[in-house]
Amino acid sequence: MTAKTRLAPRLAWLLAPLLLPSFAIAAGATRGAPALDRARTVDPVLLLLRDGSRLGASAITFGADGEASVAVVAGGMRRLPLQEIVSVEYAATGARTAIGTMTARLHDGSRLLGKVVGGDEEEVQFELATGNTLAIPLDALHALFVGPRHAALDVAAFAPAEEGDTLHRRLEVGGDHTRGTLVALTPTGVRFDYSLGTGDFRYDEVEAVVLEQQVEPRAPKGVVVEADLLPDGTLIGELVRLTAAELVLKPLATEREVALPREALLGLRLRDGTRRWLSDLAPVEVRERPYLGGADDFLHPWRRDRSVTGQPLQCGGRRFGKGLGCHSRSELSFALPASARRFVAVVGISDEVLELPERGAVEFRVLVDGVERWKSGAVRGGEPAQALEALDVSGGKVLTLIADFGSGEDVADRAVWGEAVLLD
Repeated sequence: MTAKTRLAPRLAWLLAPLLLPSFAIAAGATRGAPALDRARTVDPVLLLLRDGSRLGASAITFGADGEASVAVVAGGMRRLPLQEIVSVEYAATGARTAIGTMTARLHDGSRLLGKVVGGDEEEVQFELATGNTLAIPLDALHALFVGPRHAALDVAAFAPAEEGDTLHRRLEVGGDHTRGTLVALTPTGVRFDYSLGTGDFRYDEVEAVVLEQQVEPRAPKGVVVEADLLPDGTLIGELVRLTAAELVLKPLATEREVALPREALLGLRLRDGTRRWLSDLAPVEVRERPYLGGADDFLHPWRRDRSVTGQPLQCGGRRFGKGLGCHSRSELSFALPASARRFVAVVGISDEVLELPERGAVEFRVLVDGVERWKSGAVRGGEPAQALEALDVSGGKVLTLIADFGSGEDVADRAVWGEAVLLD
């Protein structure tokens, strides 16, 4: 497909529209890639099903016939329609690897961690922590975060320009921003066209580049999968197949297939109108306050799909690609769709507190229309995550999640609502 050129308006008349390039994975790029680390679940593969139940498996594949073949841990094989599967979680072990020096956010919602290894005026070559290299069209790129804070930055904190692109410099070099048009991303820096001409900005002075959306991701024709990558990140695309060795997707910005090796996967979710992840919804009410002081003194507001400090959601050694990060005391209320029947989540204290003097202690509660329907009891840092299994929310109007103070006031109370999802 063709795309509007990203060159500055005063130069655009010189150029013809460019053919939007496709994502590509470099052949053999994963060979010799470092192993990745994640704590095991009880089973090699853990499925969350549409009825809210979980199924342990030793292996799973997705066929072209719209069904999954599941080797059940308890014995035997099961065939399941894909629409009955909400998510797949893999267990993996190995040596930890660095997550890269940059985060690329795409307009289709993908979030990729790695580094720029090449690029021109049409695309950027982006190497993932797994060793895979993706060729990403610039028109598919929403933002690029750079530097020591890249993984914790939230795109919502960088207001886009009314028109064009914005380059944000690091606080250490002034923290200002420049509006213009991204020309290219190279291994050493950003080429940016702005009021003073075309300039090259080194990555060690750049915090973020936020791009105007010019091309809509293509409408999917089949099942859409959100693939969570190790050690961090998510790639979204149309399912081609899942085998014991790899997951093959068509990212929504391209027609070319991308093959992700099995060892690079944390898990995956199947998009469907019958499941709604709370981190994709806007709360109707948020109440947050510290143990001492008022709401204006609250230091750690809630975040989508990250802990309150911007780290990956992980508790009890278990990582979650979707969920909510909160701090005590917080109340998040969500409107319940009329079709919602069950609420599922896994709760715990973020494993990042294991490096702090205090471990935190939180009591998790779930209310439906103001009535308490579930309570965790005291949950402390380092303890196994607790599963909230298929809580009935039928007929309810408002779902409220509370992370309340524990025995240590609010010290290190970094709460995780992992895999928080409403099921029809």
